[in-house]
Amino acid sequence: MANNRRWLIPFMLLVMNTVNYLDRVNVSVAGPDIAREFHLGPAAMGVVFSCFFYSYIPLLVVMGVLVDRFGSRAVSTASMVIWALGSALTGLVGSFSTLIGARLVLGVGESASYPVGTRIVREWAPRKERGVFSAVFNAGGTLGPAVGMLVAAALIAAFSWRLSFLLLGALTLVWTLIWFAIYRAPERASWLGEAERERVLTEREPDRVGPVHPMSLPRLLAQPTMWGLLLTQGCQVYSLYLFLTWLPTYLMTVRHVRLFEAGWLGMLPYLVATIGSVGFGILSDRLMRGRDLSTGVRRGVVIVLMLLASCVLLVPFIHSLVLMEVVVIGAITFAQSANTVNYALTADLIHDRDSAGRVNSLLVLGGNGFGFLAPILTGLIIAETHSYALSFVLAGALLVVGSGICGFMVRRPLQPAGEPVAVPINA
Repeated sequence: MANNRRWLIPFMLLVMNTVNYLDRVNVSVAGPDIAREFHLGPAAMGVVFSCFFYSYIPLLVVMGVLVDRFGSRAVSTASMVIWALGSALTGLVGSFSTLIGARLVLGVGESASYPVGTRIVREWAPRKERGVFSAVFNAGGTLGPAVGMLVAAALIAAFSWRLSFLLLGALTLVWTLIWFAIYRAPERASWLGEAERERVLTEREPDRVGPVHPMSLPRLLAQPTMWGLLLTQGCQVYSLYLFLTWLPTYLMTVRHVRLFEAGWLGMLPYLVATIGSVGFGILSDRLMRGRDLSTGVRRGVVIVLMLLASCVLLVPFIHSLVLMEVVVIGAITFAQSANTVNYALTADLIHDRDSAGRVNSLLVLGGNGFGFLAPILTGLIIAETHSYALSFVLAGALLVVGSGICGFMVRRPLQPAGEPVAVPINA
């Protein structure tokens, strides 16, 4: 046990990301009640679901730079306090405009979560465990909605949608105190044994790498690999945010299930995806044993998972509620697993650990640049066509396109500035 204390880190990341998504998904479950109270139509609700991104997306790169400069502990703690405030304020709003303002505050706080989490994975995970570290961290993106949809539905049914936001804000503050008390970088974690510390510090780096220099944002954006990674991310995240924001409303308005039933049906796909994404993360590590990860070979797993996730386009054409639920479970599980493995693939291609925040902030920027369009476009499509069909077809098409982008563009390592990296001719 003394040599396995590093596993506390992915567990803490899992809890952090779960709380993150608890606060995000609450507005989706409360959507019908919010729409009734403020007299909002589908297009306006699309704005409510997406306005979180208006502050979240512009700050991603900023947060990546701050994480690289000030460290994961300081930035993560400050950000969690802000997002707790944003969640609590949502429960106190009195108008459409103040509702938008509260969601913007939440976006400011949560913009640090993925730059922080992915940098921590790069700092703490030995190379051979990077897939499972990434999988456990990213599993919070499905465990949070799984728990959140059920808990929020129960709170709203028993009390009110406002109280659900206040309680979740309080929960975030409690977790922030625990995080601040425990988390340290591996170099400074007093609870980590010296032998395990040495293993982490040694095995987190590539096998063969010369002196490296920090990668600037312009340098990163000049590389096709960076564009391939972030576009692949975007094509995955679009379908994930389609479900995250509109699934409860879809179940209640199109499939005509009651609030608590929608909570259960919405929870199940995310619960399965939580287990499945960790499983695929472990599988990707095993498949990569003995291979040169710096050539991006893990992309094959990403491509297969994205193609499987494209089954999302079948959802509106299935009449059976049970069969529809099976397809939704598959679509979310495969898309989330592809997303998880894409983070591990990105970490494989980073040679400069001190630039991990910048790299991953660009990756998350790519994902959410597409993701924030999902609730807006879905609202507009529903308003114009009175149907969800085109929304699900569009999500499936993007997954197919993204798999092609990953196959053709993610084939070389991200080079440290000023330090060329040899790439095998068949990479």
